[in-house]
Order: sequence, then C-alpha cells, then structure tokens
Amino acid sequence: MTALSRRLVAREKRLTRHAKSHPAAAADVLHALDRVRHFRGEASEHGCTTCPDPADEWQLIELSRREGPAFLLYSDEAEHYAPFCSPCALDAEDRRNAQLRAIWNR
Repeated sequence: MTALSRRLVAREKRLTRHAKSHPAAAADVLHALDRVRHFRGEASEHGCTTCPDPADEWQLIELSRREGPAFLLYSDEAEHYAPFCSPCALDAEDRRNAQLRAIWNR
C-alpha cells in the first residue's frame, strides 16, 4: 500500500467514525458539499488548486466563517471551498488542521 493510499484510508476511517458518532454534523457537511456542487459544479470539472492534476474533491479553505465541530467543519458559502486532487487535498487538510490547532491553542 502506498503512502497516499494509507493516508486516504486513515482519513476515511476517521471521517466514518466521526460521522457515526455525530450524524447531524455529518449531514451538515454533506449538505454544504451539495451546495458547493450546485453552485460550482463537480470538483472533477476543475483543475487542482495547487498542482496541474485534475481535481477530484472539494476542500474547505476559508476558516473565518466555519461551522460544525472541529472534526467535521463546513461552511455554507460555496466560495469557501477549492477543488483539489486527492494528494493535495490531504495536504490542504493537514494545513487546515494545523491552522485550527494554532487558533484553538491561543
């Protein structure tokens, strides 16, 4: 299993665990992503924000108006998301989590 595959599996397990424990928050995240797709289309219709590869998922990038618990963040604003390929999405998620830790540890 590649490093990317391990990271994707770990993220999927984490998100599944959080979704089972917090179904209302998970539903809010899904509704927010549906809203992004409604206004901006599928991520696959865009290029990745950080590399030349095609995108395959939307990631929350704007943290000033975030909603939801720390582990299931979302925004109701479609422009708060950017398209990413899977490797770059994982890196963006890591950066977002580091930013949030810095905010919460102040």
